[in-house]
Amino acid sequence: MHLAACAVAHLAVGVLARTVLRTRLSAARAVTRVSGALMIAVGAFLLVERLAG
Repeated sequence: MHLAACAVAHLAVGVLARTVLRTRLSAARAVTRVSGALMIAVGAFLLVERLAG
């Protein structure tokens, strides 16, 4: 049940995000940059954690 509820929620968020970001190119660029920066930060954190531990 939980898996189905999560699947429905993520599908709804994905469809909504695609609809909003398709019409607003500046927002799409901002989301892309922020998500890229966060991925780099997470990767750096994991690398530092791995090297330290």
